[in-house]
Amino acid sequence: MKTIMVLLLLLLGIVPAHGAADCQPPDCPVVVDAIDGPVHESADSYTATLKLRNGPAKQDVEVGYRFVDGTAKLGEDYSAAPRGTVVIKAGASQGGVPYKVIRVTGQEKKFTLEITSVKQGQIGKRVAVFTIGGKR
Repeated sequence: MKTIMVLLLLLLGIVPAHGAADCQPPDCPVVVDAIDGPVHESADSYTATLKLRNGPAKQDVEVGYRFVDGTAKLGEDYSAAPRGTVVIKAGASQGGVPYKVIRVTGQEKKFTLEITSVKQGQIGKRVAVFTIGGKR
């Protein structure tokens, strides 16, 4: 019955598509968001964050991802596994994807991490943006 009500509210535009307004853990679906990164001002190793929107997972959640070049280029400005899978373990609320900034210049450059799939859940915020260098 609750599912029918949520669907009806979705059709009427009363509840946003990303989740029911009255959703309370543990009844909420597992939703994974890609979190935007900081502005990187030095070459170093970093971790892109994939965060569960509704708190810790009850079971392992597999998140597929890929890095997408923008003005920053893989192998020139940053390095990472171009695509892969991260497992967010049961009881955890986030996972990480390692990457390294290779070169920082005075020119702002951007690249993104895109969530491509989620097993045992759904995609929330699909794309995280990362900025290397530039003047603030």
